[in-house]
Amino acid sequence: MSSSNIKFSLRSKLMLLSIAVLIIPYMGFDYLKQMESYLRDTLEASLVDSAYAVAGALNDKPRLFDSSFNEEENNLYVHRLNNTVQLDGYTDDWDSYIDWSDSYHSDSLFNSDNFKLIISKDDHYYYVLIQVEDDELIYSTLDQSENIEGDHFVVIYRDKYQRLQKDYFVPSGPGLVRPFRYEESLDVYGVETRVQKNLTNTSAVWQATEVGYNIEIKIPVYLVGERLGFIFNDIDKTKKSAISTYGKTIYDEPGRVISSSRRIETIIYTQGRSEGRRIWVLDKAAQVLANDGSLRRVFPDNAFNIIYTLLLPPASDSFTDDLAGASRLHGNEVKAALSGNTQTRWRSSPDGKAVIVSAATPVWFENKVVGAVVIEETTNNIQIMQRQVLASLFNKTLLIFFVIVFLLLLFASRLSSRLIRLNKETTAAIDEYGKVKGKISLSHSSDEIGELSRSFGSMLERLQQYHNYLEGMASRLSHELRTPMAIVKSSLDRLHTAQDEDSRKEILQAADTGLQRLQTLLTRLSEAARLEQALQESDKEETNLNDFLKQCIDGYQLAYPNKAFKLLKPDADLNYKINRDLFFQMLDKLISNAVDFSFSDKEVLIILIDRVGEIEIQVVNFGPRLPEGMLDELFNSMVSVRNERTEVGPHLGLGLFVAKLIAEFHDGKIFASNLNDEEGVCISIVF
Repeated sequence: MSSSNIKFSLRSKLMLLSIAVLIIPYMGFDYLKQMESYLRDTLEASLVDSAYAVAGALNDKPRLFDSSFNEEENNLYVHRLNNTVQLDGYTDDWDSYIDWSDSYHSDSLFNSDNFKLIISKDDHYYYVLIQVEDDELIYSTLDQSENIEGDHFVVIYRDKYQRLQKDYFVPSGPGLVRPFRYEESLDVYGVETRVQKNLTNTSAVWQATEVGYNIEIKIPVYLVGERLGFIFNDIDKTKKSAISTYGKTIYDEPGRVISSSRRIETIIYTQGRSEGRRIWVLDKAAQVLANDGSLRRVFPDNAFNIIYTLLLPPASDSFTDDLAGASRLHGNEVKAALSGNTQTRWRSSPDGKAVIVSAATPVWFENKVVGAVVIEETTNNIQIMQRQVLASLFNKTLLIFFVIVFLLLLFASRLSSRLIRLNKETTAAIDEYGKVKGKISLSHSSDEIGELSRSFGSMLERLQQYHNYLEGMASRLSHELRTPMAIVKSSLDRLHTAQDEDSRKEILQAADTGLQRLQTLLTRLSEAARLEQALQESDKEETNLNDFLKQCIDGYQLAYPNKAFKLLKPDADLNYKINRDLFFQMLDKLISNAVDFSFSDKEVLIILIDRVGEIEIQVVNFGPRLPEGMLDELFNSMVSVRNERTEVGPHLGLGLFVAKLIAEFHDGKIFASNLNDEEGVCISIVF
């Protein structure tokens, strides 16, 4: 079936039209896309304001930033322990920390060995994980000499009495390692010697790996003061080297122990936090002094998230957070803040699943920068907000769509049923021969279908009247034609028997009278058609209606000597553009009709009325009233209320129809009404 033959019902068209409601979520989606840049700017400004607020609470508190007042850069950061660590030499317990390890390398071009170090802490112990890359692993023998012949670690720290301690971790093979230290003592001869003292409160486990080995160390908190350092001594067959966490002179003073400050965390917490936002406080060296919060946030479950992901950038609550637990921050915004300026930075997470914005601002003490506050947040909050708005818009639009579809379906069903009923009644009202045999039930509704049903009913009524007129036309024409034809026929019959010339002339005159009546009848039948053509070719001219009507009345008085005429007109002259010949013809029809239906002792009134913005001409005859049902039909073609032929000639119901055509040509309206006070009819023409 071709597309041109496809038919759509009114119900289907309205259903298709209802799809236009879906433009609402499209406009909302387009608005959300335009609004995203505004939300990003708002988020950035919010982070800056929050950074100012936190920094304001930390300004002029130098005791919180002790590390900022020394030039040391080899401090060790201690992470807070979040889970239990079992000493076994494996990294399973360190999965949440291992990415935060600090790396240390040899300064020698001929030594590629290095190690990674991470320290965590609970209330009782320091836990240390060291991952060493060593291409030649050598274990030590179990002797008491000071010359250690294998790879080993030295832990150097200041104890609580500020004494420098050096604990040696020397493995003789994989497994548990007991540290020792060298202590000075006097032998039985009073000679000062160094002896090894095994430590029982500190333990470690050494495990070999594919690239070297791991060592886990547990150190009691009470042993370590403010300083701590580690030295890796790599003993190979041909060379020896050492890598330390501080300085080039490996047995110098170790670096400070830095951990998250409880006091700063308390201040941060009192500033308030929000889900998905993280706050960092850094010292002058960008070392982390405290942090609070997380970039993670919980996504609300929504069944339409798959649809939203197709429309909006994907938002994930599981992304790689490369800075979580970091001991030192790097970035242009951090450098700017430590230089005394506030700056923001946008970056993507390493896996590309999130966009992170950070704002950094300096912390001041006596007009000097002593630290920085960094606040981070992902754009997931914006995306969640977009999804929530889109979900709300989608759900409301879906509800509106179904409501509109339901209402349109009801409306279309009601509309279709009314049209179907009207179609059936209209089809059944006229038979196959064009004869009106039924009626249309008129609707009282004020809409277009109700108006259409009333128009169809009125049309059928006029058509019925026309059929009735046509049905009576035969008898009317027969009645009108019988007399003139009888005159002509009898005249012809008499003409055959007539002997003298006078009789022939009389007979021919009688036949001529019959023929004239036949010609008058034919003329009136074709008068309307000729008039329409004449109207197209007629011109109008400015005419004084007062004088024009007076001339007409004088003529009618001569044409109807037995009837009295009276003209009522205003004192002021009324001018109007008319075609004089057509206007004469219109008035002739009205006057003729008024004379025929007027009582013999009553006069015919012609009234000229001047109203604001219009002119009205009334022709009033005192006589029988018009039937109420004929007032609106009187000026239609072939409508007549005459029951008998008058002496003046045949009447086919065309006179007032011709008058209507001429009135409309002069931009006028014609209508009939019965007189209220007495019997009679008034024909009014309003221009």
